Amino acid sequence: MKTNVKPNEQVRNLKPYQVDQTEYPIRLDANETSNLLFEHGINIENFSFHRYPDHEARVLRSKLSSWLHVEMKHIVVGNGSSELIELIFKTFLSKGDRVISFEPTFSMYEVYAQLYGIRYEKIPWEKTSEASIDQMIEQIKREKPKAIFLCTPNNPTGFQLKKQDVKRLLNATDAFVIIDEAYIEFAVQEESLTQEVIAYPNACVLRTFSKAFGLASIRLGYMIAHENITSWINRVRSPYHVNQLSQWIGSVALDQRESVMNHIRLVIIERERLYREFIKLGLPVETSQGNFLYIQPSTYHLNDELKRRGIIIREWPNGSSRITVGQPHENDQLINALKEIIQ
Repeated sequence: MKTNVKPNEQVRNLKPYQVDQTEYPIRLDANETSNLLFEHGINIENFSFHRYPDHEARVLRSKLSSWLHVEMKHIVVGNGSSELIELIFKTFLSKGDRVISFEPTFSMYEVYAQLYGIRYEKIPWEKTSEASIDQMIEQIKREKPKAIFLCTPNNPTGFQLKKQDVKRLLNATDAFVIIDEAYIEFAVQEESLTQEVIAYPNACVLRTFSKAFGLASIRLGYMIAHENITSWINRVRSPYHVNQLSQWIGSVALDQRESVMNHIRLVIIERERLYREFIKLGLPVETSQGNFLYIQPSTYHLNDELKRRGIIIREWPNGSSRITVGQPHENDQLINALKEIIQ
């Protein structure tokens, strides 16, 4: 049967996001953390499932406001920070605009750029925060981008930019600077721009419940920004776009921040333990401020070898690997497996 229903040019050229759905005993591929808040499930009573969710997510945003010390008008919630990234493209960018980011970094920046016909340009990270931002500023002068994406700590390398360097960038451009702090809870808190970003009408910070809070399944993220930005995003987002159950779970999770902070401390201890073990094994590993470690291309083909031992990690075509920090017993099995592969 003939049809005129065809995807547009951008979609025809789009590579789908691939997820390995195979069940492995140990999953260290998606930067997930443990089920630390709701290990026994949730008990819901008097929940009005027949009602639409709160369009303004007022309870959740109020608790976020108290935690972050930022007024509610500066906070927008979304279905994971990924939805908020797409809303940025839909709201502030037009086909043919140019955006710049570092490479390697979170893949969805490029995916959304391709989807919306945006020219996406990459520049390599330098060894220091100062040098990286210096290079970005030079690139901005030449290319005049409409938007700049900064993932800090960066996924997949774990590298964190210093606040003073990000501020230099903000003061050097009128482009929209998106500061993705999805992993900030595992990093140096003093380098976060969460409170200060609201002073800049050309910037936002993105954060999420998926990582440190262990709530990847509910798809809940949030943006902190100048009211000029949040007001435009609120015009574009869909009605009732964050379901009531996710709003409720996020609100309950914020009441248990002490448990989250305790968990984060344990993750950092395990991250540093894994880093030391990788160094002993001679793996070319980067220091990290995330809940993962990044191994530069090696000759060991780690992904295939680990899969055979029931462990999955994230591997890139160039042979580099990102390994999530798991539970202590999972990390023990990972270390033993790596010793078998390498030694």
